[in-house]
Amino acid sequence: MNVLNKFGMLILTASLLTACGDSGNKGSSDKPAEQVAQSESSSDNKYEKALSEFPEADPKLAEPIVISDKKSPEGLAELQKFIHFTTSEEAQNIGKMGQELQQLARQGKEAETLDQMKKLTDALEQFHQSAIALDIKDPEIKAVMDRTLQVSSAANNLMIYAGKYSSELTIDGKDKDAVKFAKDFQEKSQKLQETLRAANQEVEKAATALGKKYSQ
Repeated sequence: MNVLNKFGMLILTASLLTACGDSGNKGSSDKPAEQVAQSESSSDNKYEKALSEFPEADPKLAEPIVISDKKSPEGLAELQKFIHFTTSEEAQNIGKMGQELQQLARQGKEAETLDQMKKLTDALEQFHQSAIALDIKDPEIKAVMDRTLQVSSAANNLMIYAGKYSSELTIDGKDKDAVKFAKDFQEKSQKLQETLRAANQEVEKAATALGKKYSQ
């Protein structure tokens, strides 16, 4: 059996991050100038709080996952179990939900986007519980599974953050504090994306190495 040919990985990060990054309306509002002036005194604290709670990704997520040449007695069976899980109907449904979220965000449908975020975060939580229930023992396969879940958790945390601060992410172009917040948010989001993309690459490398090892 060629395990490598059957190895499928659940990679949602790109679509999730794109959706979160696009969920705010960056256009200018029609708020009167006097209202803008009245709000400036409180906007600093509001945006500082939002930035302080941004879900930074652990740089260790992008570290290599070491896969040895040694096979474990239960390795093939556990790898097959993990493959089945990552290509299951539950995993495929989450992928579809991520695509729908991205589409809603790009269409500027804010209410629908936030609702889809909530549905997806709930689905991901259940998916993680299902992964834990697999009770993978092989340390290398478990390392790949754990890293996959950590990456999706980081993307999920960004969705939760975007939902919590959806009003702050709706940027008033006349508010200099809001514009600065948008810039800072974009920088943090970009850094998070880079970390998670690198993490995904390490997961894929390790998955390929496992597939090759147990297909021989």
